[in-house]
Amino acid sequence: MKLWKLAFVLTLCLSLTACGNTPAESVQSPAGTEPLTAGPLPAPADSTLSLDPDEEPTILTCRIVDGAENGNLLLAELGEGGGTGVCRLDVKDVPVTLDGEAADASVLEDGMTVDVAFNGMVMETFPAQLGEVYSVSAWPIGTEKNPGGTCYDLCGLYLQVLDDLWEKDKGLNEGIAMAGLDLSRAPGELTESEKAALAWRFGETHGVEVVQGTFDELAEQGYFTASALSTPQPESGEDSPLWYQWDDGCLFSITPNENHEGEAYSLPVVFFNAEKWRSPLGAYCFYDCSALWPECGTWTGYNIDSEMIS
Repeated sequence: MKLWKLAFVLTLCLSLTACGNTPAESVQSPAGTEPLTAGPLPAPADSTLSLDPDEEPTILTCRIVDGAENGNLLLAELGEGGGTGVCRLDVKDVPVTLDGEAADASVLEDGMTVDVAFNGMVMETFPAQLGEVYSVSAWPIGTEKNPGGTCYDLCGLYLQVLDDLWEKDKGLNEGIAMAGLDLSRAPGELTESEKAALAWRFGETHGVEVVQGTFDELAEQGYFTASALSTPQPESGEDSPLWYQWDDGCLFSITPNENHEGEAYSLPVVFFNAEKWRSPLGAYCFYDCSALWPECGTWTGYNIDSEMIS
């Protein structure tokens, strides 16, 4: 192994040791996520020039959640069972191929599946930072490795919806210390890694810490303040209903709109509601939203049937 590569690996190992003596392939992840997992596979032809004869790259298969437009990729792992890892990768100086041919990073797009060839080292951060990256391999939409599918770039749609909701009735979320995000029932079957990447990007965009969970889960964990709606009457023997509010946060959620069950369309359509909530008298909702997908491509926008405020 070349001396400069040996120095790089030693420096990276020392960094990992200082962070808590964790294995090189572990990642400090939010609650509910697991470390990145990647296995050694044969090296892509375009990456062998960066490798010593005795080296074999590790291949990490991911979806581009965000950042293709500027080359600073936010990636969600797509391992066995969907994967749960999230990483950041700047492809400015990384060789990129499209369907096996050398290409510019501008061919990458949000929603794409890519293979990242690297030396197997992962920094203990969230999102994870990969070690030496040899190449990024991508495929055009409509090919076997990138067929498109029903909800191509679903993460992009939901990020757009959440950003739009943030801008509505901004007093509800102005100055909050954190935001809750509930994607547990969001249509489209997001993977755990996609949910984690979405939550991180939403928080990064708006400068807040994001915690994932349903209303009931966050209430149980003590994020909300609870007070009785009325004074309990001794003779009733029943507890008074509780009034919940989030003093320093706001809960964002995307849920299915089930009024369209059984309807048939020539192209796939996702129907959903989106809401932000701070108290029973402080909430805003996009109701009966819909997004249409072309046969082999990505959404071009979404419709909101009505907006509601409380």
